[in-house]
Amino acid sequence: MTDRDTRRRFLATSGGLATLALAGCLGGGGGDGDDTGNGGMNGDGEMNGGGDDTDGGGMDGDGTDGDGTDEESDGMTESATVRVRIENVAPADFYPADASTDGAVWVTPGAYAVHAGENPIYELGEPASIGLEALAEAGPPTGFEGEDGLVDELEASTGVRDSGAYVPADTVADPNDPTGEVPGAPPIAPGGAFEFEAAVAPGQRLSFASMFVPSNDVFVSTGEAGVALWPPDGEPVDGDVTDAVALFDAGTEPNAEPPGFGPDQAPAQDDPAQGADEGGTVRRLSDVDDGHDYPAAEDVVQVTVTPR
Repeated sequence: MTDRDTRRRFLATSGGLATLALAGCLGGGGGDGDDTGNGGMNGDGEMNGGGDDTDGGGMDGDGTDGDGTDEESDGMTESATVRVRIENVAPADFYPADASTDGAVWVTPGAYAVHAGENPIYELGEPASIGLEALAEAGPPTGFEGEDGLVDELEASTGVRDSGAYVPADTVADPNDPTGEVPGAPPIAPGGAFEFEAAVAPGQRLSFASMFVPSNDVFVSTGEAGVALWPPDGEPVDGDVTDAVALFDAGTEPNAEPPGFGPDQAPAQDDPAQGADEGGTVRRLSDVDDGHDYPAAEDVVQVTVTPR
């Protein structure tokens, strides 16, 4: 078995996975440990959902971490809740109308983390984790076939204080539902948005990641330092933080075709595991010379943070 097969065996399920392409997750639209699923979108635009519960591992409303640890025992004396909004602001016709998304850019459900150190989702110049590979190539923040997804990896990461998945509300209306499937958690089209709440303390930062669709393995995320949510000597951030966001290439699958026209790209691919193994590392998309056109990160999403 090759390294590629080993790293991606979680993408295979018995019977019918040939129709699985872009994946989302079922849930209540919050990053607070709501139900999420190992679902996906098949070639007909239908969302296939699992039913596994996931725990964001964050702070509960009573001031304890998801694992029951009292926050004061960790030296945290104050905390706040912030609402994060990630809106798809891409043009509806960035790509030609005959592209797999009808010319639009979609943004998939994703995973977030509140952390003290560097962005725990990726490390520039290093291979993507299995969870990040699943998200960047097929969309799901929760992985496939019982394997750990990016949500699970973040929950287990040292220094992560709060984490989870963000998805649209159970029942959403266009443009939050470009595939026409409700209820569920499809990617958002231009004009749609994700919103979630997170617990934060002084000195902590926010990072998140969603797949950029259509692509082979491009994702949108915060930079290496994440977003400063609460400066140690100030108040919780209130406002637009989009300047901390960029587009990245996971380095797991080559960008062989123009976005929207490659058979190995979501949402056109028949199997999320198809496509050659690039064997590369995570890079900023601006450092990748593949000859294809991509919008600037600020023309894909607008991110705002509002303290409660």
